[in-house]
Amino acid sequence: IGDNMILLKNLPKVELHLHLDGSVRESTASEILGVDVSNKMQVNNCKSLSDYLSKFEIPLIVMQSKENLERISYELAVDLKKDNVIYAEIRFCPILHTKNGLSLEEVIDSVLKGLKKVEIKTNLILCMMRNFEEDENKKIIYLAKKYLNKGVVGIDLAGDESKYKTQNYEHLFDLVKQNNIPFTIHAGEADDYNSVLSAIKFGAKRIGHGVKSVDSIETIQKIINENVTLEVCPTSNVDTCIVNVYKNHPIKKLYDLGVKITVNTDNNTVSNIDLTGEYEKLLLTFNFTEKDFLNFNMNAIDSAFLTNEEKEELKKIVINSYNCKENI
Repeated sequence: IGDNMILLKNLPKVELHLHLDGSVRESTASEILGVDVSNKMQVNNCKSLSDYLSKFEIPLIVMQSKENLERISYELAVDLKKDNVIYAEIRFCPILHTKNGLSLEEVIDSVLKGLKKVEIKTNLILCMMRNFEEDENKKIIYLAKKYLNKGVVGIDLAGDESKYKTQNYEHLFDLVKQNNIPFTIHAGEADDYNSVLSAIKFGAKRIGHGVKSVDSIETIQKIINENVTLEVCPTSNVDTCIVNVYKNHPIKKLYDLGVKITVNTDNNTVSNIDLTGEYEKLLLTFNFTEKDFLNFNMNAIDSAFLTNEEKEELKKIVINSYNCKENI
């Protein structure tokens, strides 16, 4: 197994579901705050989703200045490059970073500036929040439109989906579609498969998590028929108590049924995981092969918010690297 782990580290990877505020280095937050916050930003023993969400309080305190946003984005890009991630779509909600007076544009520009300092291909997805007023979410839509293909490639809906049902946001996604903004929706994580069906009805071709779809054959069939891709984050699902233990995660079942699966970390710091670590767990728990990891990454490239030319470039890198490996 040891050698296999080294190979996993070397494999080029694509990450589509990664939250900026969930990936702040603890050392950086400690330095900015002048107080040690080690272990205060990571979930150790999951108790509930609210316990998990409480880990975002410290990041949101430190992510309120241009300098800090730039630094945190830069460090995330460094961490991704070290893990051999060749492309990442990083998501966050800009409005959450305007508490100390930054404009939405200053927030975006600072994050983009940090990411651009590292030689790694990245783009941003802007999150609308379920608990926001409609006007605030519309601001995010227009911001995404303004920055579309200038560092921002899509939009998302995040937040507590069990409390704020996906079906209630159709009008927002009508506006997103009118503006030709690609989108993904968190669904089928804290709420059931109906949330996924709503997201697909809106036209989502990507679903954040989507694991509760495993409870409905009709939903699985719809995902396959509509060529929808799931952004699966196994460790995170255990941390948020969506799945009780890793071996009971439905990723293998969904994959075997023919669902297009991508593997993601969700939050590097909160879940204390990188993609290599996630791949290691998947290898040990479900015996996924190198061909499976190749599939996950090809799925990720296919469903990335990129041009066909960009996708072809990434595919070449991935295929070349996987072909020259011994079989895991």
